[in-house]
Amino acid sequence: MLLRSVVVAGAAVIIGCSDPKAANEDNFKISIQAYLDTAYPKCYFYTELPATIGDFDFNRTKEKLQALVKAGIVVEKEGSREITDTFGKVKKTVPAPLFDLTDEGRKYYKPDMEKTFGGKSIGGFCFGKARVKEIAQFTEPSDLFGQKVSSVNYTYEVYDLPDWAKSPEIISAIDSLKSDVESLTTPVKKMEAVVLTNNGWVHEKILKKAGS
Repeated sequence: MLLRSVVVAGAAVIIGCSDPKAANEDNFKISIQAYLDTAYPKCYFYTELPATIGDFDFNRTKEKLQALVKAGIVVEKEGSREITDTFGKVKKTVPAPLFDLTDEGRKYYKPDMEKTFGGKSIGGFCFGKARVKEIAQFTEPSDLFGQKVSSVNYTYEVYDLPDWAKSPEIISAIDSLKSDVESLTTPVKKMEAVVLTNNGWVHEKILKKAGS
């Protein structure tokens, strides 16, 4: 009788641990990792290529491209660009550097990754993989708009970054790289929500993407 009780208790523990709807570190780690697998490779810099840069470079695009030139990812050639009036009529054509991808750069540049305000698709330099390091803390699930939601504090690290992306010149120009490059020694910290579904816990951003 005692042996039977032990077996039943052990089975209950195993079932409880494998329940995808349980609010625990293992399930939250799975849901966070599933999200990170969609977020990486991450695009750190979006731009149209080949391209020339105009006078109004608010996003420091030329600085970023010139850093990529030094890294051998982009090449700078002689080119030209058109100067237009307020009505879009071409006034003149002036010399301007033309930036384009090298063979190495094509390994990391993915087309049609983002839409501009004008609806034009542009590509981006995307790379890296991410893995959950630790589920540091989470809240007890609570009701929010008819759903069970838990806020999860977690850390993750980014790996499989190309060596050129770790150079000080690139990090200085593309500052969104800094925390990911340093994450193997200083993991990135995040607090995000996971939502309980019929299949278990799902990261809020995956649900939003699925519903958009």
